[in-house]
Amino acid sequence: MSDPKKDKSAEILDAHITTDKWDSEKQRGLYILTKLEQQTKAKRAIARQIAKEYVKDFDAVLLDAGSTAEFIAEELFTVHKYLSVMTNNMGAYAAYARTIAPLEEGVSTLRTGLMNGNELLLPGGRYDATYEALLGDRTVDAIKTFTPNVIILGVSGLRFGEGVFCHGTDEVRVKHLLWTIPTDTRVIAADWTKIGKRDAHAFGPSVDGLGSRALRAVVVTSKPPRDAPPEQQKAFDDQIRRIQDANIHVDIV
Repeated sequence: MSDPKKDKSAEILDAHITTDKWDSEKQRGLYILTKLEQQTKAKRAIARQIAKEYVKDFDAVLLDAGSTAEFIAEELFTVHKYLSVMTNNMGAYAAYARTIAPLEEGVSTLRTGLMNGNELLLPGGRYDATYEALLGDRTVDAIKTFTPNVIILGVSGLRFGEGVFCHGTDEVRVKHLLWTIPTDTRVIAADWTKIGKRDAHAFGPSVDGLGSRALRAVVVTSKPPRDAPPEQQKAFDDQIRRIQDANIHVDIV
């Protein structure tokens, strides 16, 4: 039987986060706002699954930039304790701030992350307002000093045998680093629209290299909607089959 008090706390927390997000729209760039509004339900489901299945308390997590990673950050800081998270994602910083912000008087902080003891590490570097990310030499140098047991990558597209893609030129160096640093678990978080898609820059030669220098390789994605064109569904299924054949675990939420 559900606890009405906890249910009320969760309801107020969700309202608080939503209000905080929309109140800060004027301070955020059009590119990232557009991305946050695309496939939002799928991105939140992916974030919940990654937090539940691939990250545990006390993990050292290296988190990529991007809108999906921002949802992941919010989920991690809400449900886990004593994480050490390094990220160049300033949206993740905003998510961290949301999870520790005070709520209405009398509301439980159980889900806010206020007492969870999580550590957020920002690598420094040059701030790119388009991608809301820290980039450049200093960013790369700082990330090289971190030893993660979980790495979570965002992509703008991936095609088996062709590449793993991002949109911006300056993103490539950081993403390639996340692709190659040794780790226990390397995860790609990508909603279904990214599967089979090409984009401007390939930071990885092919998704089958995801398991290189990692003990476990995972792609967490979402199901295409029922009204997706048959050719898109077929292309998605073909890509998923090829990824699985390369001994990469695919988790479809």
